[in-house]
Amino acid sequence: MRHAYTLLTTLTLLVTALALPGCAGTKAAKSAPSVTAAAPSAADSFGRLADPDFLFSGPAKGRGNTLKVKALAYCSVGGKKAKRATRGAWGDTLREEENAVAVSPDLLEMGLDRGDLITIEGLPGKYKVLDVMHDRHDRTIDIFYGDDRCGAMQWGKRTLTISWH
Repeated sequence: MRHAYTLLTTLTLLVTALALPGCAGTKAAKSAPSVTAAAPSAADSFGRLADPDFLFSGPAKGRGNTLKVKALAYCSVGGKKAKRATRGAWGDTLREEENAVAVSPDLLEMGLDRGDLITIEGLPGKYKVLDVMHDRHDRTIDIFYGDDRCGAMQWGKRTLTISWH
């Protein structure tokens, strides 16, 4: 009887995992970009010298920080049926079309702040810091996936590098 219960539970979990909504159409912006070889342009040959933000940043801004962190993913609790918009810990509205992240409190002490833009290794575009995580997390970011629960589960937990100015 015990084996039948284990088999039934396993089959139920398998069917549930296959039937999760949104699995086939996960967000393209959150998936890892494909790597293609392209010819370097003139701007690439100059490296950071072609970036005006790097050249003209004042001494208060610094030259940028790079840090290896754990990266998790999260989605809105209520989903599409929620009556209110999803909000971060600081009260910012989290919209699905905006690239948002939550950071652990120790990253705030290292210089990240609300509204800062970060780049995440392997993901296109910049992500805005709009949420803060619980104190139990250290050197961790949480990437907002909107209503795409399956995409967040597929992301899982990774170790990667983030950078900010």
